[in-house]
Amino acid sequence: MKKIFLFIIALIFYLSGFCQNVATVFGTVKDTNQKAVEYVAIGVFDDNNKPIGTTTNAKGEFSLNVPVNKNLKVNISCIGYKTQEITIKLRRGEKKSLKIILYNDQTTLSPVNIRGDKSREEGITKINPDWAKNTAGPIKGVESIIKTTEGVSSNNELSSQYSVRGGNFDENLVYVNDIEIFRPILIRNGQQEGLSFINPDMIGDIKFSSGGFDAKYGDKMSSVLDIRYKKPTEFKGNASISLLGGDVHLEGLIGSRMTYQIGYRNKTNKYLLNSLETNGDYNSNFNDFQTYLTYDLNEKTEIAFLGNVSDNKYNFIPQTRETQFGSVYQSLKLKVYFDGQELDRFTSAFGAIMLTYNPKKDIQLKFISSAFSTNEKETYDIQGQYWLYETGGLSSNDEFDRGIGTYLEHARNNLYEQIYNIEHKGYKYYNNGFFTWGIKYQREQINDKIKEWKMVDSSGYTIPSNIDNIGQYDNPTSPLLQNYYKSKHNIESNRLTAYLQRQFDLDGKLGKYYLNFGIRGQYWDFNKEFFPSPRMSVSLKPNTKQDLMFRFATGIYAQFPFYREYRDYEGNLNYDIKSQKSLHFVLSSDWNFNMMDRKFKFITAAYYKYLWDLIPYQIDNVRIRYSANNNAKGYATGLDMKLFGEFIKGIDSWLTLSIMQTKQDIDNDNFGYLPRPTDQLINASVSFQDYIPNMPYIRVYLNLNYGSGYPYYPPNYKGGEVYRMPHYLRADIAFTFRIKDEESGWAQNNMFKYLKKIWFNVEWLNVFNTQNVISYMYVSDYSNNSYAVPNYLTPTRVNGRLTIEF
Repeated sequence: MKKIFLFIIALIFYLSGFCQNVATVFGTVKDTNQKAVEYVAIGVFDDNNKPIGTTTNAKGEFSLNVPVNKNLKVNISCIGYKTQEITIKLRRGEKKSLKIILYNDQTTLSPVNIRGDKSREEGITKINPDWAKNTAGPIKGVESIIKTTEGVSSNNELSSQYSVRGGNFDENLVYVNDIEIFRPILIRNGQQEGLSFINPDMIGDIKFSSGGFDAKYGDKMSSVLDIRYKKPTEFKGNASISLLGGDVHLEGLIGSRMTYQIGYRNKTNKYLLNSLETNGDYNSNFNDFQTYLTYDLNEKTEIAFLGNVSDNKYNFIPQTRETQFGSVYQSLKLKVYFDGQELDRFTSAFGAIMLTYNPKKDIQLKFISSAFSTNEKETYDIQGQYWLYETGGLSSNDEFDRGIGTYLEHARNNLYEQIYNIEHKGYKYYNNGFFTWGIKYQREQINDKIKEWKMVDSSGYTIPSNIDNIGQYDNPTSPLLQNYYKSKHNIESNRLTAYLQRQFDLDGKLGKYYLNFGIRGQYWDFNKEFFPSPRMSVSLKPNTKQDLMFRFATGIYAQFPFYREYRDYEGNLNYDIKSQKSLHFVLSSDWNFNMMDRKFKFITAAYYKYLWDLIPYQIDNVRIRYSANNNAKGYATGLDMKLFGEFIKGIDSWLTLSIMQTKQDIDNDNFGYLPRPTDQLINASVSFQDYIPNMPYIRVYLNLNYGSGYPYYPPNYKGGEVYRMPHYLRADIAFTFRIKDEESGWAQNNMFKYLKKIWFNVEWLNVFNTQNVISYMYVSDYSNNSYAVPNYLTPTRVNGRLTIEF
């Protein structure tokens, strides 16, 4: 660790010196309506026509380091606009600002139809990357923002996983620069979970869809998160440290053609875990190193590399646990004394090479090759001796034993997985829209060895026992193993996926129409299944004074099983497994309006999803166990609403409310339709930002989440009443103090002048100190009555975080 830190510091000073030999040209590009234009090509040429280039971001901004003391030509071009050229000559260290207005070129393609942002028409939510860096809560990054988006719910602040419109964690797609991201399989709870793949410091663009997404996105049934890492335009970096870990990030240019981003993150949740009801020695250490490099071979071709290495260790030596539960009529307490420990390690490596070629202004071709490898080891031997007793209630003040016993949990689970991909994507732009296509080959190699069991011995008693004669028991039997899983598998399989998609932009009497038609298909040689997935959507921007957008989307979404879905509860594989399927109907509206002289947006979406060939599953914390049988059908329906805007002038905040129901009917269980494990009637969230008047250097960030209880089914459930967890309620507040910025006078003549900003955050986690329940542990008393003992999440905590930018 020390060597890595010293290397990073040395690299900072080297790159700082390197960047002083250049000048900077920066600015904004807008159209004649003063709207920012994205993806404008900014090219700089010297006398030898040696090119340097970049593109504008979503705000129309650009910045580029250029040679000094040379006559340079700045070329500004974008399809649908007239090309402009500006001559400049800059001195060493000089910064030149350009404000460019683009004019429509009637002889070329329309910029709005070709290169403009289509997120709104496609039903995609665009998220400001800066929000992912300034959230309140124990989990930092994009996922913490996604959890506050309409249609998304989560009841675990220790995990980055989320549920979307009734789907589970495995039904969400995640892309980084067009590459699908995979996550570990063996993780059972949020305590084990390391860092998310996505590094928030490296992000340039975030898009999210909670359903009804286009054919160009993959084969999952619920949502898609599309991340685009940025291409740096200047040298800068940041570092932070807190009670929950730290991170370092660097970005910049090497010469005129190469850019880099380097990020290292460390996470430890020992501070949080020590607050749980189970006392013990928690030792967690999660590390992640990531880099993104680009190199312009010429003005038409770019090659890029994305790499990631992560090493996550979790060691837990439990000692005691004490949990109170029950009701005012019957108050119970469980005490457990532990022996043994748990030792887990999850390591992974990922690498991808991307080649982007633009033979013409209206054609883009991408070629991607990637590899992912994960080695997961889960090892534990934990003995628990428990004592269950009643502490009284309204009906009685007596305290007496209800049951005692011992259980032993054992696991030796190992999984080694390798995934290889080769992929091609293409785009062709027209006057009235675009056409896109893609094809991908994926090979999977999985080596899995499971040995897991639980033994329960109720101190010599077999249940039921004669509780009137303590020390005597009927029909003595030897302890039996419960939840016994043992298997060993070596699996190799291949997948082939392809899609076609065409978008049309049309003018009609009612307004502007955006039509989207597409189809994708996948073949998997493991079960010899091929299934096509047609999808379509139509958006209308009516000819009204109000800025409105209406959209209807429908399509079939087939989710082909991954390893966890075709391995049953005992570890056996189902070679006849089929893809799960969903038919989506989504009707949404998007209204931009002004209120209190500020900009607001109101989004609504009503949806219905018919589900078939479902694979029933159980959720325990974040671990999903599948039955590995396509023996259920179901549905999900609901309404999502979001109000977004400047509740405080100049600062964005939002409120969301979702109402949802999802049920399934398992064949031949005689129970009919029952709520799925992710059924949640109401989910609401608030993400609010504020600042103190006349003290803009102090800001407040609030995250508030409420969710009605998820259903749960105890062992040997026989129908009837559906049990539900308590409601989930959590509020986190972060107070941010800006100690220094670039205009701070006190830092102009000392060592702090080399730092752009210094921030200090004080976070109050779980403000209401709510006892949120994540799962249940089941114990029995002398009379074989089973009790669900809640496993609580983290109580209130205070965290501090120091951040510097340079």
